[in-house]
Amino acid sequence: MNQKMKRFFPLTLAIWPYLYVVLLFVFSSNEKLGGMISDGGRLLTPAVYISNIIYACVCKGEDSYYHLAFWNMLIKLIHIPFYLGVFLGGILLLLLAVVPIFTLVSPFLILFLILVDVFLMITSSMYGVNALTQAGRKQVVSKKYVIINIILQFLFIADVISAIVLYIKVRKKRFTQTPSL
Repeated sequence: MNQKMKRFFPLTLAIWPYLYVVLLFVFSSNEKLGGMISDGGRLLTPAVYISNIIYACVCKGEDSYYHLAFWNMLIKLIHIPFYLGVFLGGILLLLLAVVPIFTLVSPFLILFLILVDVFLMITSSMYGVNALTQAGRKQVVSKKYVIINIILQFLFIADVISAIVLYIKVRKKRFTQTPSL
């Protein structure tokens, strides 16, 4: 796979939530265009997520665990503001629940926000899971480390810490390996 394609999928995942929200916000005043963007986003979001999961699963090669660990860390760091925005939106909806109409609507909107976050986290975590399994197979990290960090990849906040530590570990190992003669 060429270098451009190695960047395409992870960069798409990294910017997708922001791009979708910005487009919805910018075109929200135009009912027809806003509706088209909303419908298109509902169709494209699963496509972006599924294609990234597939890419993370089929990414193989000599240093693919390093490549996957790097993108896992970068994507998770880029998504932090998005997660914070969703969290603050959930808090706002919770506070608005005192208004009668929001008493009925807020729980469903909060559930929707939670699902958005969970699916986004699962998608980005696939980079980490596959980096961990490949690094484990190549004995860059121990099996215990692999198991613990696969679990951490699916827990909010712990996933970011796990991704950073994994990247540092595989980067250190990559640059300390002596070439075989």
